[in-house]
Amino acid sequence: MLRCWQTSPISISFSSLALVLFVSVGCNLDSSERPLSQRERDEILDAIAEAELEAQNTVPPPAEISLPTPAGWVKTDRRPLPPQDNGFTVGYDHESGLAVTLYQFTRGRSSISDDLNAPEVQGEMEQAKNGIKQAVQLGYWQAADETDSGIVQLGDSEKRALWSKFDLTVEGTKQASEVYVWSHANTYFKIRCTSHLDDYDGMKTAMKPLLTAFGKSQQ
Repeated sequence: MLRCWQTSPISISFSSLALVLFVSVGCNLDSSERPLSQRERDEILDAIAEAELEAQNTVPPPAEISLPTPAGWVKTDRRPLPPQDNGFTVGYDHESGLAVTLYQFTRGRSSISDDLNAPEVQGEMEQAKNGIKQAVQLGYWQAADETDSGIVQLGDSEKRALWSKFDLTVEGTKQASEVYVWSHANTYFKIRCTSHLDDYDGMKTAMKPLLTAFGKSQQ
């Protein structure tokens, strides 16, 4: 059984955790994953709560790619991101138990390069990595180590994306987390998925048709 978003030491909703990993409100924190002071922690959690409230009162923009549902997958309705990000998330659940989150957003930019080496696209991957570090600092996970990264194809499609893999420690167990970032039609896209490390091969097998469908939906 593949599993994603295991119970953390802090009670948090799906949407709140999605925002922790997306908004990166702790911009002034260093990258050492040091413990936070109570004041820093409260400030970040207050900012996340405010962002979640803003998102709840926002209408999501239209999807810039089709949102396919390959065999074995079901998807949620679009959940809006805060208005300044001009985007939404969609949850995908596989019959095996695997859960995936797709983000579409612009952060208010009117022009976004499709070049994966463009500074703004590289910056989104760095922000995704910072979100993981911030989650460690907040105590959702005990540790996060980046073990691989590069540029990969989305499944069997011709579309390519920035990719990074992290090994997470969650309540003493090891998990594998992947992040994909790319751009299309002046819009950013990000995919995040996490499974138990022992389930990693199964996660890759289940993910391939979904990644292929995303890639081919914009060719």
